[in-house]
Amino acid sequence: MMEAFARCKELEQRAEAVTANDPLSASRIYLDVAERYLELSRTASSVDETELVEKAKALFEKSQALEKKAEAKDQSSAIRVIDDHQFMTVKPNPTFKDIGGLDDLKEEIRLKIIEPLRHPDIFEYYGKRAGGGILMYGPPGCGKSLIAEATAGEAEVAFFNVKTSDLKSKFVGETEKNIARLFEQARQSQPAIIFFDEFESLASERTNSQGHERSALSQLLIEMNGVGTKDQKILLLAATNEPWLIDVAMRREGRFGATIFVPAPDLKARFEIFKHHLHNKPIADDVNLYKLAGLTKNFSGADISAAVEAATDIALKECLKTKKARKITQADFNAVLKKREPSISIWYKQARLKLEKSGSCEFFKELAAECDRFLAKNSISAYRGEDLPGADSIPAS
Repeated sequence: MMEAFARCKELEQRAEAVTANDPLSASRIYLDVAERYLELSRTASSVDETELVEKAKALFEKSQALEKKAEAKDQSSAIRVIDDHQFMTVKPNPTFKDIGGLDDLKEEIRLKIIEPLRHPDIFEYYGKRAGGGILMYGPPGCGKSLIAEATAGEAEVAFFNVKTSDLKSKFVGETEKNIARLFEQARQSQPAIIFFDEFESLASERTNSQGHERSALSQLLIEMNGVGTKDQKILLLAATNEPWLIDVAMRREGRFGATIFVPAPDLKARFEIFKHHLHNKPIADDVNLYKLAGLTKNFSGADISAAVEAATDIALKECLKTKKARKITQADFNAVLKKREPSISIWYKQARLKLEKSGSCEFFKELAAECDRFLAKNSISAYRGEDLPGADSIPAS
């Protein structure tokens, strides 16, 4: 640690030397040193950790000031100020009861998210490190946002549903301010869950990021310090369809080192999704939701929604042509599903390649294994319905 600390001091001196003539370079050096101090704080004692985090924060602020000086433009009429913007939603209504199936996933969320918020003392007693966040990842259209809402509803805490586009700004320093405001609002409303949707656009690899994007990531790391403890009952949730893009520093223990894979809906969940989308539509008596759930293995929630609308269109178009209304039949669904495959099949192929290219297979072991299982099937159609248990396991339509 002493060598690393000495290197930080050396870089600080270099930044001071170039500040007058090259403030932008100085800004980048200070930012680099701030990140180094944050890394050192991870293995330091509690006293040293506090000191190192404070050093990082001071250098980060100095970096921001120099970057503004170097890139300052007349922004007075254009900056989108969100001082008055309230990120917090009302306490969400959905709970796990509103999400069919996915029982293993729900249990994992209870253990990793809900119970640590409710019983931090117990987790501390058993040596479970507090703090950090949970990264949910998986194919698109599989309900990660709904799961986040239901998690907050289950825990009965304030919920901050944040799209990263709400935080990011093209103006220097504004993204960092938005992040700071978000965490301040969450601290005032704790216990709370902050949910970052499309997390990859905020926390992507710093090696491929511009200076202001690295600054935003560093600000997030600073704000995360201490969350999830008894003093800051805030838990962080993030969702992404592209986990391999998340910066390695963000994946470490105490940050977003805990991950949860959100798969395509299982049989029970697909049944509930069909039930939800068809509850206000005129369906014939021969429509069997159990059969539909079995025919749509590996379909995402979005795929099922699209299939329902396509089947509806068949009956609707016929009505417009014949002027005779009729109900949506099982035959309509059969016609639609014969022509459709799960959209996530392409995602799995791309995911396996991206994991290998980014060197992320070891960290995302569950995803790599899931990709291999999925791609081992030569034909998606060939194994639709293989998870169909006895009909008594799902209520009849």
